Amino acid sequence: MIWYQTMQRNLQRKTQLPVLALGLLLAAPDAPAGRPLTVDDAGIADFGNCQLESWVETSGGKSASWAMPACNFTGNWELALGAASLPADQGHRNAAVLQGKTVLRPLADNGWGAGLVLARQAGAQAATSLNLPVSLAWQGQDTLLHANLGAIRPQGARTAATWGLALERQLGEFTGIGLERFGQRGDSATTSVGWRRAIVPGRLQLDASWGRKSGQPRATTWSLGLVWTGAPLQ
Repeated sequence: MIWYQTMQRNLQRKTQLPVLALGLLLAAPDAPAGRPLTVDDAGIADFGNCQLESWVETSGGKSASWAMPACNFTGNWELALGAASLPADQGHRNAAVLQGKTVLRPLADNGWGAGLVLARQAGAQAATSLNLPVSLAWQGQDTLLHANLGAIRPQGARTAATWGLALERQLGEFTGIGLERFGQRGDSATTSVGWRRAIVPGRLQLDASWGRKSGQPRATTWSLGLVWTGAPLQ
């Protein structure tokens, strides 16, 4: 979700506070990582499966709303088309995101995997991005480390390198916690922690997060989200 970092950075300028993406976690133990992860993983939804991530985040008394549906139509490509309502000086502004993600090396238990993510954001804070996520697994896949390296080019601006690291841990069958740090060249890094709970295992997840940007100790961001996962294409 490197495109999301630019939306956060511009939203921070509007609110004078950081808006973060947050901790990490799974809708179920065998599902790919998702909301509220900003640092991406090396997995995609199974063929014929779809996922809807939705969340609200608040910073400095202003909030942003997100909806990000994604489906695997082809077997090795996950396509997502999302939308956001972002606070501006007057009212709200809308943005749309088109993203394609593929797996270069499948992630195996106690192994590693790699992927490729291409994204284009239109509307507010338009940008194009590329990201290479790599994931490492221990204890099966109960402990995961994700590393991201990529680039983003906002419309009318120069290309900037992006990076991210995330560690997530499965706690039992239904609960997980995570910690991540990410940023881009020319901007301060963001650190966030998150929690998720499977309400209906493999189908519905509740998650919450807290985050802070370096150099702004009084500026915090909270988020609350839901993730639905299903197989409507099968």
